[in-house]
Amino acid sequence: VYQSSSRHFSGTIVHRSWWVVACPPQHLAMSTAEELAALAGTASSCAMPIISVLALMDVEFAASMLHGLTRSFLLFGLGLVCLQGETRLFYSYHELVQDNFGFALKPLGRALTYFFAGCYCIGARSASVVQATAAKEAVSATFGFAWYFCCLAMLLGSVASLWAWHGQRRAAYMEGGGPDLDAYYISS
Repeated sequence: VYQSSSRHFSGTIVHRSWWVVACPPQHLAMSTAEELAALAGTASSCAMPIISVLALMDVEFAASMLHGLTRSFLLFGLGLVCLQGETRLFYSYHELVQDNFGFALKPLGRALTYFFAGCYCIGARSASVVQATAAKEAVSATFGFAWYFCCLAMLLGSVASLWAWHGQRRAAYMEGGGPDLDAYYISS
């Protein structure tokens, strides 16, 4: 169904139009900002495995090879864990993530993961560029663009996850949740 509306604001006419699609009720309540935050979170959780592949391509065969492989493995694994936390994409692995990587199921845990991974990757790339420049080696601008684009996606995902966390805390507080809003259930 196509709908159109016009409104008058101080002598000017603003014309808006949009498509109304049959959506589940939970999606109708989401605002555009919440959708953008979810998209930014998903993009940053996908940026982590991409940057791990880029880091794997940047590994030099030297004494730091183990460091590069470990960095790639951790970024790839954290990216998949955060992707599970954002989208619940891997249904059969949800309990594994919940039991061992509970931080990825909370927006605050994902925000900290994206922030630290983004800052680490910015620093690692900067150090690599400085080292290559000192050795008078060529540095690929395309590789650097892809690297820094993924870092930016992680930092934006961190901000989006913090915003989602703040919204959840505010909603829980408005419902009378009290001070223990983020308490985990601990079974013995």
